[in-house]
Amino acid sequence: MRAPDAPASYQLILSRGLPDETGAVRLRRDLPEEEWRWIARLRRPDDRLRSLVGRALVRRLLGRRLDLAPEDVPLGAGPRGKPVLKSGGPGGDAPGPGARQPPAWHFNIAHSGDLVLAGVGPRPLGVDVEHCPDSVDANLWRLVAGGPPPDPAPGGSATAPDPQAFCAQWVRREAVLKACGLGLAAEPGTLRLADAGETDWTPVSGLPEAEGLWVRLLWASPDHCAALCLPGMAPAMPSTSARGPAPHGAWTLRTLALADWIDGRG
Repeated sequence: MRAPDAPASYQLILSRGLPDETGAVRLRRDLPEEEWRWIARLRRPDDRLRSLVGRALVRRLLGRRLDLAPEDVPLGAGPRGKPVLKSGGPGGDAPGPGARQPPAWHFNIAHSGDLVLAGVGPRPLGVDVEHCPDSVDANLWRLVAGGPPPDPAPGGSATAPDPQAFCAQWVRREAVLKACGLGLAAEPGTLRLADAGETDWTPVSGLPEAEGLWVRLLWASPDHCAALCLPGMAPAMPSTSARGPAPHGAWTLRTLALADWIDGRG
């Protein structure tokens, strides 16, 4: 029997654009006052806007699943500070005796520049989006990927590593660390990713917390790369492997301009 993540049960939204002052006021209505105060403490204005967009977007996605207003979705901090959906009602209290336990939805948010990537689903997930750097040296590649950069193509020169290839390495590893809740508590180079094509699922190993996870690129371009990490599907038959098959077909991705959803459309 397969795990409950049926096809398209993970929903990903890539939002493009940051709000102006009027838009920010509109998005603030989706957040409780305490959460907005936390965001307001961020020093850089663009960081505040990116965090505001990410929290508002994920609250709307979760609110639709829980039949709650976005500001009533009970978010809190889990282990190592990872944001999580609380198990109680809008106030975060545990359900009383005989009360129905709410669904255990999970979410993750990433942002870079004016891009905000949000994902929700029935099991832990990780997403990441990053702007490709202008240049990369071999030491930075080794720190992130855990080994030397690939040899240049036949006939090529021994130049610095390709920034897009580096960014593709970075976002996949960051998505894994976010999925298992480690974040900055582990070095990305400690992860081991099996060789795979750019759009193929790759099994993850190297850390106990990452066993059973798979990661793939959502896209890779000279400007930005993005990745998604999900648990493997439960095997149809008993197996000695704890990994399970790759989560093929378990997700959808939509790209929306901020204006497409800020007023409730999209």
